[in-house]
Amino acid sequence: MLDLCDVFSADFDVKFNTTKTVAMRIGPRFDAVCADLTLSGGIIEYVQSLKYLGVCIKTNRTFVCNFDHVKAKFYRTFNCI
Repeated sequence: MLDLCDVFSADFDVKFNTTKTVAMRIGPRFDAVCADLTLSGGIIEYVQSLKYLGVCIKTNRTFVCNFDHVKAKFYRTFNCI
């Protein structure tokens, strides 16, 4: 699939930013060591958590969201009142 993205980027003069691109595993083998993923000559980093549309997603056996940052913002704002 990443090879198709490389072909697309070459055909349409698009450059992928591999420093901002990350990969995360969710499922029974989430902690297994994997081979490096490469895109446009750069290696994609594996992360333990990521933030997508304001929701923090954690790597785990099942899909898990972390709302601690949202709670902290709420209490910080509430304490200012």
